Amino acid sequence: MADPFLWIVDNELVIPGVRDARTFLHVSDAHLCVSDEGSAPAEAAEAAGWDARWMKTKEEFARHFGEPFGEAQRVSTREAFDRILAWAREEGPEALLLSGDNLERMHPAGERYLSRRLREYGGPFLCVPGNHEAEACPGAWESGVRTLEYGDFRIVAVDDRLMTVSDEALDRLAALAAEGLPMILVCHVPVAASGNREKMRRFGGYFAIDGETADGNGRRFVRFLEEADAVRMVLCGHIHGYSDTEIVPGKRQITASQGMIGFVHRLTVRGGAA
Repeated sequence: MADPFLWIVDNELVIPGVRDARTFLHVSDAHLCVSDEGSAPAEAAEAAGWDARWMKTKEEFARHFGEPFGEAQRVSTREAFDRILAWAREEGPEALLLSGDNLERMHPAGERYLSRRLREYGGPFLCVPGNHEAEACPGAWESGVRTLEYGDFRIVAVDDRLMTVSDEALDRLAALAAEGLPMILVCHVPVAASGNREKMRRFGGYFAIDGETADGNGRRFVRFLEEADAVRMVLCGHIHGYSDTEIVPGKRQITASQGMIGFVHRLTVRGGAA
């Protein structure tokens, strides 16, 4: 019997020349609120308060987006994340892609828990920070642009949690694009670009890096995504609802809904005609 907690959405990306089909699991916005035996009473109380607030707020987001929500989704952030990881371990994807707001806040118990659970997961993963998080979290993600290489294409992690991208990251992205290898970008905040600006603006200015109104580096990032032929898809989160739009025609940006309600985006990359 299928787990009623999980909601799986499948997509496919065709990249001519790719020899072997590879499947990735994309999860976002787990907002882990955790305490443990090492937590001071104040930290434990704070984590419990965060979790209680999300128990209500995640349902409000789901109702707003018309997404599945029932008794199966009324679980703690910790249980939600554990169940997704358990299912991912059974699925055995090429990699688990975590597109930010993995933690509700940077707190010691949460950081310990996330790094331990990802280590126990045992498979390849790539994690980016969200706007609730810091630049680095040892054992979960590091600062800077990072890649997973697959010969025919690569997955690229980019930190855009501050609604912009650093000079160093932009330069690194440009250098990677110049190599010509197709790439899928994983970031947290989606972009409002020439092809999807109207749709993204309906979510509100807080939820996208707008290529017309962002700071200089934010605008440069959006232009890069629009113009770089190497970029084939963008995977992100932040909105707390599933969205599939085109940055420019033929170049999709997929935002994962909330991991807290059991959402997993399953992406298969294969070869074939474009």
